Amino acid sequence: MGKASGRFVLLLILAGVLIIAMVGNSLPLSVRADSEPTPGPNRKTLIQVDTIEYYWWLVYWSDNTVVCALTIDHEGKPTDNDVLNDCGSTVYDKWLHTPACIGSETGAALQACKGMYLHNTGSQPVSKEMEIDLAPAVIWVEISGCTYDQETGICTGPPSLLFKGEETLPNESITAIHVSLNNEEFNCDTNECTVALSPTSEKGVPFTFWGDSSYGDSTVLYEGLVRAVPVPNTASEENPLTSYYVDILSPQWKTGASASCADIWQVFPEIGDPPAWLDTPNEASGLSSSIPYYYLAAMLIKNGIVDANTCPNGGLESNLSANQCGIEIAQPAVTTWQNQFDEQILQTSLDSGIPGQLLKNIFARESQLWPGIYINVREAGFGQLTENGADAALLWNRSFYDQFCPLVLSKTTCSLGFAMLSDAQQTLLRGALVQKVNATCKDCPTGIDMTQANFSISVFAEALVGNCSQVNRLMYNVIQKETGSVASYSDLWRFTLVNYTAGPGCLFDAISRTNKANNTLSWINVAANLPEACRPAVDYVVNVSQGDSEENIAFSTPLPTATRTPIKPTATKTLTRTPTLTRTPTRTQTPTRTITPSITPSLTPSATPTETPTPTQTTTPTVESIP
Repeated sequence: MGKASGRFVLLLILAGVLIIAMVGNSLPLSVRADSEPTPGPNRKTLIQVDTIEYYWWLVYWSDNTVVCALTIDHEGKPTDNDVLNDCGSTVYDKWLHTPACIGSETGAALQACKGMYLHNTGSQPVSKEMEIDLAPAVIWVEISGCTYDQETGICTGPPSLLFKGEETLPNESITAIHVSLNNEEFNCDTNECTVALSPTSEKGVPFTFWGDSSYGDSTVLYEGLVRAVPVPNTASEENPLTSYYVDILSPQWKTGASASCADIWQVFPEIGDPPAWLDTPNEASGLSSSIPYYYLAAMLIKNGIVDANTCPNGGLESNLSANQCGIEIAQPAVTTWQNQFDEQILQTSLDSGIPGQLLKNIFARESQLWPGIYINVREAGFGQLTENGADAALLWNRSFYDQFCPLVLSKTTCSLGFAMLSDAQQTLLRGALVQKVNATCKDCPTGIDMTQANFSISVFAEALVGNCSQVNRLMYNVIQKETGSVASYSDLWRFTLVNYTAGPGCLFDAISRTNKANNTLSWINVAANLPEACRPAVDYVVNVSQGDSEENIAFSTPLPTATRTPIKPTATKTLTRTPTLTRTPTRTQTPTRTITPSITPSLTPSATPTETPTPTQTTTPTVESIP
């Protein structure tokens, strides 16, 4: 995973990032359709914090010149992260390469040492005034007016949306709620507001809502999508109530499961039961499998979990594969191993919105559920993450970045955003993320740290959310339309798998060629337009979707670009029309590289992890800024 990942459009997003940095938090999270946007939450207070500051110098051995002064808030020597934050990447690199000055006691000998050393200059207690954000008011949305079955998504009776305000500050309350549903405005001067739902198409209708607080500010503007599709033949003389398939795409809907990528794409899943590979079962037992993985069997044998000494060559066909005797002896342990993470996969699915079966299928394809390292630590964990493949989680999943970055870098540094960090800081984050998913443990009985392995499952889910976000932006850049209006939920997951395994360059080329041919953005059409080097991604998608994707693709070969013959200019003056300048929409992010797993272990028993050459990026997309 991560082989095709790169910064191929990173510079294109810097202008948008700089604009965000300048406006800071003064804008609401979304923009209202009318000309009077809500001010959004504006809640800050100052507090005094007593702490101790420790002062250090970074000094050259050669002449005792002070290179950098550091101020830290913890005991002990400054960490590498402290040096990077206070002294910059250039000094940080020199510090990393400073050898130990051993056996040098005289001044002359010390001066001969290379690099720098740390010198403590003291400490003192300080009282700092810190500005903190107070908790904002929020608005939640529920389904009311009908009997709702959460498992089937069916409401019996006329459905409505119920909006409820929640004020977190004492002695304050929500004074009004405003709703815009399908271009109709509704205003309620209380902390609750009910809006009736009319029947909609399967694609649903947009809605926005926000609230006013007695504190003097407003909530952020929330956006969502709702559908109420009549269930055929549900009304009768005995039961005149019509039933509806009711779904809401909004993080403010407490009742529904986390929408995740569906919310990013603003597209509902197809009505009815989802395909098996996009399902999340009610119980972890629904993820159970007993596939005879040859690679997993080899790892269990090599780590002493299975004794296959009675087999030829100790049960191993190669360093990465068990032979037939080995797999037969190891099968009970293989079955137990591949199912022991199902509880964590299910919980991660419920927390992240990534379908549980999809997560397990990806892990099966990538690593056959062995969460260790693969070939010289180039790839690690269930999803085979590399340092170059961590960008999707760090760049395209901002909420995950905001949680993970302060574990490695200072909060101030992290506030810049991943795209604005220095190369050294980005490398440090990528390396730390890889370590979080690498569960290899020499001192553990099984060779795997099970706690680390279970934790890493959530990291891969966040990486997939990042891929979903990148696909959403990439498609908008190509078609200039909302993603959910041009592609189905299932196909968008297939596109995300292409992005995940082959990289955004491959997906961009395929979508661009499909769009230019005026063909629908379906899996068959997009897959047919994949560049030749990217076509192994079709096998990957077919495998992960358990055969639920067309694999007999009639690949299209692009025609060569016609060469213009220069025309000799004549003496006749030709009037030319000056083009009218039009305003280019702007948005804050543009697509960049993503985590791209190697096309490795298959769900079929005979597969063992293999490396696939990274698809060549055939086209560098021209990315326009987006509103």
